[in-house]
Amino acid sequence: MTRFTNRRTILSALLGAAALLPLAHVQAQQPWPGKAVRIVVPFAAGGPADALARFIAIKMSADLGQPVIIDNKGGAGGTLGAAEVARSTDGYSLLFSSTGALVIVPALMPKLSYNPERDLVAIGQAVITPSVVVVSSKSRFNTLADLVAYAKANPGKLNFASAGSGTSTQLGAELLKREAGIFMTHIPYRGAAPATTDVIGGMADLMFADVPAVVSFIRGGQLKALAVASPTRSPALPDIPTTAEGGYKTVVSGTWYGLMGPAKTPPEVVAKVNASLNKVLQNPETIAFFKAQGVQSAGGSAQDFGKFIRAESIKWGTLAKAVGVSLD
Repeated sequence: MTRFTNRRTILSALLGAAALLPLAHVQAQQPWPGKAVRIVVPFAAGGPADALARFIAIKMSADLGQPVIIDNKGGAGGTLGAAEVARSTDGYSLLFSSTGALVIVPALMPKLSYNPERDLVAIGQAVITPSVVVVSSKSRFNTLADLVAYAKANPGKLNFASAGSGTSTQLGAELLKREAGIFMTHIPYRGAAPATTDVIGGMADLMFADVPAVVSFIRGGQLKALAVASPTRSPALPDIPTTAEGGYKTVVSGTWYGLMGPAKTPPEVVAKVNASLNKVLQNPETIAFFKAQGVQSAGGSAQDFGKFIRAESIKWGTLAKAVGVSLD
């Protein structure tokens, strides 16, 4: 009797397990996302990138029907967070990254722990943040033409501040130096804040700063904006001419942010996140928020973003090597 009971118990268990197989298959095929999505922001909380990512995450949460949470993993110019997402295999980790970690640092550090083109996949460009050429409100310069004319007549007399070697704040100025045929001395700082402080105080002559970092100082009268390094004027600074208007069409500089995923992210997930991102970027509330922050919505397909990253890699990587940028 006991042997019969044991056999019946085993048979029931096997039948029960077999019955669960279709359910397991259905669960495996559930539409993505089936749980919370993590977006790694490779910068400290409270900064411009963090604020933009959090706003986008809230809007995407409503669209995707699952929480989209921000995970700050700052350090090493954004490369620590990028490396973590590149290694991720959970299917729910994305990266909100920018020029430095995707373009500039990989060009200068070939032995980096990740290769953006090999280990990450482009999902969608989110934000464009143009640079603006700023000087102290007490500066003698009122236009970009004034500054270039002085620099040509006085080689090496001007210096420019940056947020650090290899940043867009350095390379934008290097681009102007090359295109205008001028020489200025680079003074790297540990971040945009101290660099901006010294430009305001007149210890540094100028800076190619991201618009969101200095727009309040421009509006408050501590800084003068000479030109926005963009093909079109910035909605946050509509009265400031562009570098193109000043005769330097190729001096286009700034920071951009976009969503990336691990290289093995399924195409259907890439498409779904891209569609959600584009929907968020077209939201009037997003457009208004971005304008107040001094940035512009980007958008477009994943393929377009991938092509853009490759073009930026060639542009900035070539320039950084040519001017001898060191990340030490």
